[in-house]
Amino acid sequence: MASDPGTPGWPNEDYACVGPSAAVLLDGATTTPRSADTGCQHGVAWYARTLGTDLLAAITAEPRIPLATALAAAIAQVRDRHSGTCDLASRATPAATVTAVRAEPGGVGYLALSDSSIVADFGDGRPPRVITDRHRGAAADPDAARHATVGTLPGAGLRGVALLSDGATRITDLYRLLTWPAVIEVVRDHGPAALISQVRAAEDADPDGQRWPRDKPRDDATIVYWQHR
Repeated sequence: MASDPGTPGWPNEDYACVGPSAAVLLDGATTTPRSADTGCQHGVAWYARTLGTDLLAAITAEPRIPLATALAAAIAQVRDRHSGTCDLASRATPAATVTAVRAEPGGVGYLALSDSSIVADFGDGRPPRVITDRHRGAAADPDAARHATVGTLPGAGLRGVALLSDGATRITDLYRLLTWPAVIEVVRDHGPAALISQVRAAEDADPDGQRWPRDKPRDDATIVYWQHR
């Protein structure tokens, strides 16, 4: 696992945590402009960190519950933690994309909500399978969980699974410098930090966004790679 903040002096709004049989990665939705009133005294980084921790606890608890049910419960828990101090009805209330994976009897279960990505890495010659959802991220309404993309990756031929925030997938989605097979090869063989270094090198070579027009010169970038056994 590796994570790198995109803005010096600003909290990293990505968050990832792992357990023996599960992993989650969240990408907090950047408040624009930074000075905008979100109605929340805690901030986006707190929201992503708190939701991610509660979600990992929910998907690893016994008895097991579906991933989307666990996400709904985690959203409700976080909502209840700050509903008494913050205006959660604000359209700018903190939100985050959510990805999660968990070992299942038949393989690896997955959940994706909004634009972070889950990538299946196969060792049998198949190209990587990229899973990205296009719904709005999690915020204060547990109902968001029912819109998540969920499923199970069969274990046969599965070498590993990567979770990437969109600050990391820029290297292929926006900059077009690497294909998905090359992305997963770097992450698997050289580690998540190596891919983030390539992302930063591209951004440092184009600081003004002339080659790759973009809203943020750099974005928080986080990657988890889970080797499947």
